[in-house]
Amino acid sequence: MVLADAIALLLVGFVVLIFWQGRRQAEQARRYVEQYCKQQQLQFLDIAWQGGRPAKLQRHLGWLSRYEFGFSSDGESRYNGQATLLNMRLVEITTPPHRVPSP
Repeated sequence: MVLADAIALLLVGFVVLIFWQGRRQAEQARRYVEQYCKQQQLQFLDIAWQGGRPAKLQRHLGWLSRYEFGFSSDGESRYNGQATLLNMRLVEITTPPHRVPSP
């Protein structure tokens, strides 16, 4: 009975740890995308997690997550870009061709 309780407690702790790490990664992804939009003079609209998996990039092991984000370049059109993170590091941000407003 004690061993089963210990295993159950470890399992619950692991699930909480995974959830907490996922929230931290989502917050970091939002910061990266907001900073990117500001640098590119785009209006950030929203961000959503699209999926994740264990991965190895170069020498780094971790959780690779893909986020889709919405942005606008002219205040009228909506475009969707993608941000990819490995753990807490930005791997890449991609955006489709979009209109650039005239000055």
